Amino acid sequence: MATRKKNLHYYLNLNWSYTIEQESYNRKSYYIIRVNELPGVCTDAETIEEGMESIQDAIKAAIKLYIKQGDPIPEPIDKKKFKGNIAYRTSAERHYLLSKIAIHEQKSLSKTLDLLVDRSIEHLGLSGASTSKKK
Repeated sequence: MATRKKNLHYYLNLNWSYTIEQESYNRKSYYIIRVNELPGVCTDAETIEEGMESIQDAIKAAIKLYIKQGDPIPEPIDKKKFKGNIAYRTSAERHYLLSKIAIHEQKSLSKTLDLLVDRSIEHLGLSGASTSKKK
């Protein structure tokens, strides 16, 4: 099987994910759009549509710089590669406490772990904060 050459075109067509935030300054609203996988790559615009067009130029410039400097280019994570199975080892004490929570919540241990992870994700502000959009 041939390996696909990773060139500028390859990277521009990846399924990058974005964080979009609405800000206000002097009673004027604008959007800040960040590329989650490319630290520091962001833009701002008066509309999301303008920002999404503008961010493509920022992505292109960043990738060209990565290539020029010979640096590894971060790539989006393909969600299809994840099956939902995680091997998790913990202490006996934590296992016991998780089991107590599961009994209290009347859920399985796996569902309880999902619940706790979801709460942590929301607490970190990551839940629903990013959207995926392909160029």
